[in-house]
Amino acid sequence: MANDGISVPAIQVNNDTVGLVPNSYKRTGGYGETTVRAASLGGGSASAVHTRNAETMFSKVMFQIFVTTDNIQLVADWKAAGSGNTISASQRVSGKDFAEAFKNMSMTNDPEIPMTADGVIDIEMAGDQLSPQ
Repeated sequence: MANDGISVPAIQVNNDTVGLVPNSYKRTGGYGETTVRAASLGGGSASAVHTRNAETMFSKVMFQIFVTTDNIQLVADWKAAGSGNTISASQRVSGKDFAEAFKNMSMTNDPEIPMTADGVIDIEMAGDQLSPQ
């Protein structure tokens, strides 16, 4: 059985394909962080108490794009859309389709745009939990 990695996903933001800097796509699923604490049972023993932090139950998508006039406009459009952005990622891996979607995404950073020949723009968005497709 092949176990090929996901390394070149196609990304769409608001149904427009976005050219990424290779190997820059990262995401969290929005499953939330788990806090583990010890509850004293007396006599020198304890039991672990596990709780999920609902404040962290949102997904994040991060990637980089190259500095072009079109990409500068995309950044402005994504920022102006507020929570109205939708992101999807997909790749064909070992004859199977990998696909995931993120809805109600807001750009959380105010990206710096370096006006250089090798400049890249860091994109960070956050919103609803991952929606497998």
